[in-house]
Amino acid sequence: MQNNDIQTQENGNGGTLSAEELAQFEQFKKAKLIKETQARISKVECDALSPSLTRTEIRALCRESERVGLGGVCVLPAFVKPCVSWLGSDPVCSLITPVSYGHGGDTTDVKVKAAKRAVKDGADEIEVYVPVAAIKEGNLSYFKRECKKLKRACRPRTLRIVLDCSVLSEEELVRASLCAADSGVNVVRLINSNGFACLPAVKSALKDRCLLKADAHSLLEMEEGEALGLSLVNCNGAIDICSRLLTAAKNS
Repeated sequence: MQNNDIQTQENGNGGTLSAEELAQFEQFKKAKLIKETQARISKVECDALSPSLTRTEIRALCRESERVGLGGVCVLPAFVKPCVSWLGSDPVCSLITPVSYGHGGDTTDVKVKAAKRAVKDGADEIEVYVPVAAIKEGNLSYFKRECKKLKRACRPRTLRIVLDCSVLSEEELVRASLCAADSGVNVVRLINSNGFACLPAVKSALKDRCLLKADAHSLLEMEEGEALGLSLVNCNGAIDICSRLLTAAKNS
């Protein structure tokens, strides 16, 4: 005789779950894990900033980023317009582009013009590299003015600033981050060496006034950044790593 009340697992009231109830519970746990994994992936971004990447490669990267559900993909300004088309009318990924990429040494006027062009072309978020010399000289008034002008130029889009941990001390990083927060910057990104080492000090100073982003080079580093309280992680191999995470969740 078939028994639908097989004692398989105790429920919260001290009773037992039937086989059907247990199956439903397992489905609920799986769905919850998939949802949590998707939320985790939505905070992961990838760069497509190599000058050797072709249109075909960037188009494929956009499509894969959408498929996996990455939070964002960062492309050079020349590729913003085509990426808008490749990502479609209702994209999952945020389209990010850099201004004064790699050095931050352009004048404020040049940065403002580039930011306005990025917004016009369809970028969702603009990552501007900071004037390192001004910060190291303690000329934070210059930096703050630049941030405010950029904030106006980026409306209604998101302004991010990029701080290079290999050339700025922890004290300089904290000061620049606070300056950015005072100016309405939405995201502070820490790049290069010691990004994670400086993260606790910057996070403590900001007190959640800005989102924090840093770079990871593996799943282990990505998890370390998450544990340190990063809001966003830029990860090498993000598509492969996040695809494996999502597959594991679906096969659990």
